[in-house]
Amino acid sequence: MSIVRTMNPAKVEKNQVVTHLKVVKSKYRSIDVETNRIDQFWIFCKAVLWTNQQFQNSEVKEYKKLIAEHFHNSKNHDKTFRQLIERVCLAKRYVSRKKGRYISKPIDWLNINYKNGLIGTASWYKTVEKQRRTVPHYNEGIRKLSEAVLSYCIIPSLYDIRNYHKELIGTKQYDLVQMYAHTIFHMQFLN
Repeated sequence: MSIVRTMNPAKVEKNQVVTHLKVVKSKYRSIDVETNRIDQFWIFCKAVLWTNQQFQNSEVKEYKKLIAEHFHNSKNHDKTFRQLIERVCLAKRYVSRKKGRYISKPIDWLNINYKNGLIGTASWYKTVEKQRRTVPHYNEGIRKLSEAVLSYCIIPSLYDIRNYHKELIGTKQYDLVQMYAHTIFHMQFLN
């Protein structure tokens, strides 16, 4: 007896078993969201900031502990995730603007007590948020990137990848297009 997966029941021959797959989307998340966002944020950081470096499993475990401190008192992990994505983008752009600037190694940069690391970008993000109150589309590209990455993390969809890719190209901020492509590649194939 053979199993045939088909979308058209009229094409099924006798003596074949047909399985129908039904996609069900739950409104409840069964896996710990905070843990997922920490893992996904690490992948984003690796893809954007340390793409050419290899890390031992023990190092990655330590980096994720450091990232967890940024999520510690968060009531909305998705909102915190998006904010951290935007802050990484701000840091990446800061470093790219002038030769000689760099992002520290992850053990330092992710540490909540290292003022020149991720924690230092909080004031930059507050400035962007303040500016957005009067100019709603200010730095819209990084907001769109954070939305795109979160969307992929929740439900990976080729349709969404294409649409967000088009939207990011539309902003003419090609550094963000590259960050998005690297992130999707890392999440899909290197994770």
